[in-house]
Amino acid sequence: MNHDVVRFEGGRRVKCRCGLKLDLSLMETVEDFLRYFESEDERKKAREIQEDAQLICQMILNEECPDVDIEIAKDHLRQKVENFFPDKMEVYSMIYEARFKRLWEQFRSAGPGLD
Repeated sequence: MNHDVVRFEGGRRVKCRCGLKLDLSLMETVEDFLRYFESEDERKKAREIQEDAQLICQMILNEECPDVDIEIAKDHLRQKVENFFPDKMEVYSMIYEARFKRLWEQFRSAGPGLD
């Protein structure tokens, strides 16, 4: 459910129609705000994406790992994010694809990893 942040001004508490009581004083960062609303299922999916991304980073750093294997892993991760969080693809690109590109440029020669 969406909530108008103006309703939180002055440290007010708001009760959602679903019964959840929202208190701005409990949220200091954007991450706190997002965690406040994420379900356990969403957190599990996000951890899985993070683990897959870490493996891809390790693949990029491993000079013996073939470029094609890295590209396949990146495609699988992209598809997984699309399935789990279709509305978050832009965020995925900004965070993970940028990280992969940066690592590729730093540790590998120019090639297919720079798509």
